[in-house]
Amino acid sequence: MILKANWKEGRFRDITVPRGSFVSSIAKLAEETGLTNDEVRTAISHLINTKEVTKQSTNKYTVFTVVNYSFYQDNPNRLPSGSQSIPVLFPTIEQSNKGTKKQDYRNIVNDISCSEPQKAAQNPSGISLPLNDKSFYEVPMDKIALWRETYPAVDIEQELRRMIAWLDANLDKRKTRRGIERFINSWLARTQDSGGSKGKKEAREEVGNNAYNSDAG
Repeated sequence: MILKANWKEGRFRDITVPRGSFVSSIAKLAEETGLTNDEVRTAISHLINTKEVTKQSTNKYTVFTVVNYSFYQDNPNRLPSGSQSIPVLFPTIEQSNKGTKKQDYRNIVNDISCSEPQKAAQNPSGISLPLNDKSFYEVPMDKIALWRETYPAVDIEQELRRMIAWLDANLDKRKTRRGIERFINSWLARTQDSGGSKGKKEAREEVGNNAYNSDAG
């Protein structure tokens, strides 16, 4: 979303799209990220709950806004000391929704406060698992590389996305930041032992051949 957001004010059809916002849809984001529509909705729901993103929908498109866009993009010496206000979104969008109840977006802005972003992983993969304290564990790329070597029959990224869906549906079973990697390793080990992920046939055959050669030796 940071990559797609306007770095300066622009126009889309009959509306003005401010800096930090962009026009898209669930289906378009799913196509661009390789996720399913449901996975995109879940991810956006998390970002909205943590006050990192807002969205405003019409019957034709959705305008997404990265709340602290300047925090991520501006010179570090000029970073804001507090939370930024969310842009007042486009009166023209209200006008385009004929027959719908109009809202005073200024009141919405006044009711929202933005949390400080957590320290990100040094080499993030873009996959985040929800924790029991409502924060997220950002999976580093070096961990994914390690798990690929350790569990060669497992599609690591796909299993991590399955974990996200499982944790989203089982709020009372979410893990602590200290226990999340143990949870991931247990999940991957069970998947490996049960024959691996779908689409990993070659890796499973390679594992079997190596085991056979080792026994013969």
